[in-house]
Amino acid sequence: MPDQAFESDAVLKLLKKSKASGNELPFAFGLAGKPESCGLMIDLRKPGKVLRGDMKKMPGIKKTCFGTLRVEENEVFLQPEKPVKGIIKQLKKRFKAEGMVKFKPVLVGPDGSIIDEDSLPDDDAEAVEASAPPQADDGAAAALKQRIAAAAGAVKALGNPELAGKLAPEIKASAKLLGQGDHDGCAARLDRLEAALAKLQAQPKPAPAQSEQAAKLSKLLAAQAARIKTLPPEQAAPLAERARAIAASLKAGALPAAAEGLKALIKALDTPAAAAAPQADPMEIWQAAKEDVDRGVSSLQDALRAQNHPVLAQIADAGLAGVTEGNQTALMKALFEMKSATGDARKAAAQALLAQIAAYLKFLKDDPVIGMVEDNPFGVSVPVKAPLTSALRQMADIAKAA
Repeated sequence: MPDQAFESDAVLKLLKKSKASGNELPFAFGLAGKPESCGLMIDLRKPGKVLRGDMKKMPGIKKTCFGTLRVEENEVFLQPEKPVKGIIKQLKKRFKAEGMVKFKPVLVGPDGSIIDEDSLPDDDAEAVEASAPPQADDGAAAALKQRIAAAAGAVKALGNPELAGKLAPEIKASAKLLGQGDHDGCAARLDRLEAALAKLQAQPKPAPAQSEQAAKLSKLLAAQAARIKTLPPEQAAPLAERARAIAASLKAGALPAAAEGLKALIKALDTPAAAAAPQADPMEIWQAAKEDVDRGVSSLQDALRAQNHPVLAQIADAGLAGVTEGNQTALMKALFEMKSATGDARKAAAQALLAQIAAYLKFLKDDPVIGMVEDNPFGVSVPVKAPLTSALRQMADIAKAA
C-alpha cells in the first residue's frame, strides 16, 4: 500500500516539473520517528497550509511545517515558514530509500540564504528523532577544505581566464556542499573537478622554441608593415590585407602558415611594381595551415578516444576530414589544376580556385561543427578558423594576381 505521506511517484514528478520550469511549488513536510517514515507532500494548486493539514492526519507524523520549494539542477531548496529541525536529515534518508538519491534537500531562510539546520533550536519533547545525530567529522571536513583550496590554486595556475571561468562554479559548488555537511557530495564533485584538471595539466605546453619563433616572426611582420606604409595606397591596400592575415595566423599559433605568408609578402615587397605578381605556391601555404590545424585536431581525437565511447571513437576516427570532406577535395583539385596550368589556362584555373576559396571561407564561417571543435568541452586548444582563413586569403591574393 503506498505511503500517503510520501507518494514517491508524485513527489518525483513534481520535483522534475519544478526543475524544468524553475517555478516554486507549495509543500508540507512531516517529521517522523524514523527518517524513512517522514512525509513530503507537494501540489500544483493546494496551498502549503492546506497540505500541512493533510500531513497532520498521517499516522506516525510527529511535527509538521509548510512553505514553498524550488529545484535548481538537483538541489531541492525548501523554504518553510517555520522550519522543523530534522527536515534535511530525514529527507536525505527518505530520498535515498525511495531511489531519489540524486536530489539534495537544502534548507533556506526567508531571504533565500542557506540555513544549517543544526543551528535551529532543539525541538521539544514532541519531536522524536530515532537515531542520534552523527558526530561531526572534523578530519574529513579539513581534508575536503584542503582539496578545495588545492583545486582553486590549480585553476589559477592554468593561466587561462576562459577555463577558470568554467571551472570556478565547480569550486563554489564543492564549498557549498561542504558547508551543508554533505561530505560525500563534496568529495564526488571534487573527484570530477580534479580529473578535469589532471587532463588539462597533462596537455603539452608550447615549447620555448615556438615562443621564440613567434617573437621573431612578429618582429619581421612589423618591419614589413612599416615598408607597406611607404607605398602608394593602391599598391599598399592588398599587401596590408595579407599582413593582417599573417597576424591572424600568429595569434592562432599557426606558425608555419605565418612563415609561408611572410615569405610571400617579402617577395611581393621586393618585386618591382611592374612585376609584382606573388611567387609563393598557394598549395604550400595551404599545406602549412592544414598541418597546424591537424596538430590540434589530433589532440582532440586523443581526448575523444579516452572517453571509451563507441560514438566518440567513430567521430575521432573521422577527424576534421569527416567534416570538411567535400570542401577539402574540391579545393585540392583546384590547387593541383592551377599548379600545373600555364598561360591562359592558368588564369582560368585561378578563377576556379577563387571560387573554391570563397566556398571554403563560407563553410568556415557558417558550419556549426567547426565552432564545436574549437569550443570543445575537453579544454583542448584546436584553432581552425583563424589559420585556415589566413591561408585562404593569402591564396586568394596569389590567384587574383595570376
